[in-house]
Amino acid sequence: MVKLMKVPKSIFRRVENSSGIDELMNSFFINTKKYIQSKLNNDEDFNFVIKSADFAYISKQVNSDNKITYVEFENKYIVAGMLETRTAFNDLQFTFFRDLSCLQKMVL
Repeated sequence: MVKLMKVPKSIFRRVENSSGIDELMNSFFINTKKYIQSKLNNDEDFNFVIKSADFAYISKQVNSDNKITYVEFENKYIVAGMLETRTAFNDLQFTFFRDLSCLQKMVL
């Protein structure tokens, strides 16, 4: 059985010092994938896809480019992700999330 890692707390970084975030995101996504596979039967070939999209928040005070990277499971469930947002001071905030509620229907 795969132990599910905790959802990482939000991380704040300066733009020039954002090293290590990609490795944490990859570990978080891979752990989530392996956990789902262990819960649903390792023998089956499940469809996991990592997707990324930009979204914009535009106001008179802030014009920022933000990004979401997420794991899509079986082409319909978003099971984990990370929001990358930029503050008005050009700092980055990385916020992780996970939702495994789709497993309740499949496991029961």
